[in-house]
Amino acid sequence: MWIRTWILTGILFSCLSVSAKEWLIDVRTAEEYLAEHVSGAMNIEYHRIVHEVANLGIRKYDSIQLYCRSGRRAEIARKALIKQGFHRVTNLGSAVDAQDAYQRN
Repeated sequence: MWIRTWILTGILFSCLSVSAKEWLIDVRTAEEYLAEHVSGAMNIEYHRIVHEVANLGIRKYDSIQLYCRSGRRAEIARKALIKQGFHRVTNLGSAVDAQDAYQRN
């Protein structure tokens, strides 16, 4: 019985990791985003992050990477998402830091 449970749990976790999606979100204002942003990033202002993430159907096990001008707003958004049960939320810091991180990948 335990072996079957262990195998089924392993299969479930492998399915979750395969279907998890990665999101890059610029939490600055729309004006800041339009002026410049990291390629592939979407814009959700930090004070609307919880509401908009729910509207987009982002799942609690998806990887969410946030950035802003200095990292302050991204940290506020990160904490709000964690409070809602999201586990894979990263504050990349500034737009420059986020750009550097994505150029390395």
